[in-house]
Amino acid sequence: MIEERPQVLIVDDEENCLRAIKDVFDLEGIDCLTARNGMKALELLEHNDIEIVISDVKMPGMTGMELLSEMKKQKPDLYVFMLTGYGSIEDAVESVKKGAYQYILKPVIMEDLIPQIKELLAKINQDSQTTPFMDIAQQLPKGKTILGNSQRIRNIAKLISKIAQTDLPVLVLGESGTGKELAATAIHYSSDRAEKPFIALNCAAFPDTLLESELFGYEKGAFTDAKNSKPGKIEEANGGTLFLDEIGEMKPQMQAKLLRVLEEHEFQRLGSNKSQKVDIRIVSATNRDLRQGMEEGLFRPDLYYRLNAVTVAMPTLAEIKEDIPLLANHFAQDFAQKFNQKPVKISEEANDALQAYHWPGNIRELANAIRRAVALCDKDEIKLYDLPLHITTLEKQTKTEAASPKRSLLLSDIEKEHILKVLELTGGNKSLAANMLGIHRDTLLRKLKKYEISSTDDD
Repeated sequence: MIEERPQVLIVDDEENCLRAIKDVFDLEGIDCLTARNGMKALELLEHNDIEIVISDVKMPGMTGMELLSEMKKQKPDLYVFMLTGYGSIEDAVESVKKGAYQYILKPVIMEDLIPQIKELLAKINQDSQTTPFMDIAQQLPKGKTILGNSQRIRNIAKLISKIAQTDLPVLVLGESGTGKELAATAIHYSSDRAEKPFIALNCAAFPDTLLESELFGYEKGAFTDAKNSKPGKIEEANGGTLFLDEIGEMKPQMQAKLLRVLEEHEFQRLGSNKSQKVDIRIVSATNRDLRQGMEEGLFRPDLYYRLNAVTVAMPTLAEIKEDIPLLANHFAQDFAQKFNQKPVKISEEANDALQAYHWPGNIRELANAIRRAVALCDKDEIKLYDLPLHITTLEKQTKTEAASPKRSLLLSDIEKEHILKVLELTGGNKSLAANMLGIHRDTLLRKLKKYEISSTDDD
C-alpha cells in the first residue's frame, strides 16, 4: 500500500501572503496546497490527505470562522491554525474555543511557525504507523491482538471502539479463519466488562443434547451421568461476555431457549425449576448466511434480529492483501520466540509469494504457513522454498497464467481450483488438505459440497 504524505493547506484571499508561506514551506520540504477561498479549501480537504490547515480569519464570502466549523465537521481531528491581524484577536481567541489548534498573528514569523508544523507532521506520521488496535492492545490477552493497517481493519477498529461501551448484542460475520473470535475478544476487553469473564462456546462442537447442558448447566440427577451439579457457560459468563461461535449451527429448539435468555435475562439449569437472573452481553459469530437460514426455516428471525443489533464483518485475507507483510512478520517473530530461535525476516521472494496467494484459509492458514516456515528456515530468513509447496506452486502458476484473458477471475472459481490442487497434492486426503488450507475439516466438506466436488468421508 502506498502511503500518502500528510499535507498542509493554506487558505488566504491575499495572494502575497499565500505565496510567501508556500514558498518557505516548499524550501523546507513541506507538502502544501493553497486556496483563495473557503469553498476551494473544502474541496481540497475532501480529495487530499490534509492534516493541517492554516487559514485567515477575515475573508470575503465564507469567513475563516465559518470555514473552521465546516472543516471540523468533515474532519474532526484536523489541526487548524488561524491567521489574524491585531484588530481581530478576539475572533482568533474565539476560534480556539471552537476547535482551532492555535492562532497566529500577522505578519507571520516563519522561524516560529516552521518548527511547530514540522513537529505536528512528525507526530501525525508516528500516529499513522500504529495499528488501529494499539490503544486497547495492552488490555488484551497475549496473542489476541488484531493487526492490520488496511482501511477495512481501521474501520473495524473504529466500530469496535464505538460499540464496546454499550451492551448491544453483536453479530460477527466472516469466513473461517478471518479472526471472528479475536473481534469478539477485542469487544469484551474494550468494554467496562473487561474485568469480568469472557466465555466462549463453539455451538458446532456439541450435539443438541450436550449443547444445552454446556450452555445452561445442570443439577445433580438431571440425567443419567449428572452425578454432580455443574454451571453452564451462561452462568460462568455472568457479568461478562458470552461468545457463541458458529451460532448458525444451533438448532431451532435451542434457539428458542437462547432467545428467552436475551429477552428475560434469566435461565434455568437442566433439572431445575428455579430461574436465575443473569447479566451477560452476547457476541455471536457465524460463517453461514443467516438470512438464507431464515428463509429455509433453519434460523429464527426473532433471534436473528436480537443477536444482530450491530454487525461486524471480518474481511477475508484476500480482501486485505496489503496487511499480509505485517501479519506475516508478526507471526514469524511470534513463532521464532516460541521455538527459542533468533528473530527471523522474510525474504522478498517469499513475501511476493505470500501476497500472490489467494488464502482460502485466511489468517489461520497464513499463521500455519509461517509457523512451518520458521521451523524449517536457515540463517534466520524465510526463503521461498521454506513455504508450503501449494503456496509457491500457485504463485508460479499465477505468473504464467495471469495474462490469459480466458482465465476466470471469479473468487469462487479461484477457490474451487485451489481446493482441487491441494486435494491433488494430498492424494485426496481431506483431513490433510484441510490442515494445509488452515480450515476445519467440516468447513472443507461444506466447500466440497458447495462446489460439487465429489468426495468420500473415510479419511
